[in-house]
Amino acid sequence: MFLGIADNMREAGTKISEMVRTALGPIGRISDPDAQIFGGSDVRDILIQLIATLLLFVVIRIFFWKPITKILEERRTVIDKELSDAKEAKENALKIEAELELELSKAKSQVKDLLDKAERDGNERREAIINDAKEEARRRLENLELELEQEKKNMADDIKKQIVDIAFLAAEKIVAKEINQDKYLDVVDDILKGAN
Repeated sequence: MFLGIADNMREAGTKISEMVRTALGPIGRISDPDAQIFGGSDVRDILIQLIATLLLFVVIRIFFWKPITKILEERRTVIDKELSDAKEAKENALKIEAELELELSKAKSQVKDLLDKAERDGNERREAIINDAKEEARRRLENLELELEQEKKNMADDIKKQIVDIAFLAAEKIVAKEINQDKYLDVVDDILKGAN
C-alpha cells in the first residue's frame, strides 16, 4: 500500500516538473539534462527573450522612468516640506510654551507681589486703626480727667461757697450776739481749715 503511494507521488512530481519546463520555454530546458541547450531554435528563443527584455527596459526608461521619478520627487518634496513644517510648528509650539511659562511665572510673581502689598497695606491700615483708637482713647481719658478735674474744682468752689455762706450765717449769728472780732476770725479760720 505504501509503495503505491510513493509511486503516485513520484509520478506527480515528474508531471509538475515537465509542466514548469514547458511554461518556461527555452529557459526551462537549461535545467533538463537530456536537452540540447544551444540548438538553433533555442538560441533564437533566448535572444528574442533578451531583446524583448531590453526593449521593455528601454520603453520603461524612456516613457515611464522620468514621470515616475518626477512623481516620486514631487512626493518626496511634499513629504520633506510637511516634515519641515511639522518641525517648524513643533519649534514654534516649544517657543510659545516657553513664552507662556515665562508669562505664567511673571503673572505668579505679580500676584505674589500684589498679595504681599495687600498684606502690608492691611497691616499698615490695622496699625493705623489701632493707633487711632489708642489716640482716641487717650484723648477721651484726658478729656475725662479734665472734666473730673473741672468737676472737682467746681465742687470745691461750691463747697467753699457753701462754707462762706455758712460762715456769713454764723457771722450774722455771732454779730447778733456781739462777740468780739478776734473770736469771729478764729471761728472763720477754723471753718475754712475744716473745709480744706
